[in-house]
Amino acid sequence: MIFLLVLILPIILWFAKWCTHYIQPGMTKLLSFIGVVFTSYMILIGDEVIGGIQFGYLCYTGPGLEVLVDDLEGRKIKTTFESTEVNLTPIKITENLYTTYDIDTNEVVFKSVGYDGYGGWLAHWINFNDFKGPYLFDGYCGGGKARFELIELHNMTDVDYTNPVGQSREELRIRDYK
Repeated sequence: MIFLLVLILPIILWFAKWCTHYIQPGMTKLLSFIGVVFTSYMILIGDEVIGGIQFGYLCYTGPGLEVLVDDLEGRKIKTTFESTEVNLTPIKITENLYTTYDIDTNEVVFKSVGYDGYGGWLAHWINFNDFKGPYLFDGYCGGGKARFELIELHNMTDVDYTNPVGQSREELRIRDYK
């Protein structure tokens, strides 16, 4: 975000001064200058602001973890992942559906939903350090942490995170999900 201010703010200020050059000094010139600065800045990052608001609404209403069975203790599970793009948003937002199955019975144990938000056109155009994520908000929300806590609480073995010898995540001390 600081990169955007340092690079683009002088250009916007010059443009606003150029646009208000022939207006008589006073309150009208000041308000016109502020209006041009605000409008220029919103044109540049407006897609990310509006997309961030939509992303925030989706994160507020959508993600969650739905447990579909009563007995969770000691199951061997595997999670599948399906991603679809959300339509009618100014930035790219994908909805991720995680479905967790019991390996032995092929029964759906729980489902969770998460969302990924990507930056607007300016973030992709600048592409600073190959970062194409949003500058104004966090790019992910979902129930991943709750899912991992549920797995650990009920002593389930997630075969997605098991090495070929058969050691579970607990045995390998892999704690990258916290």
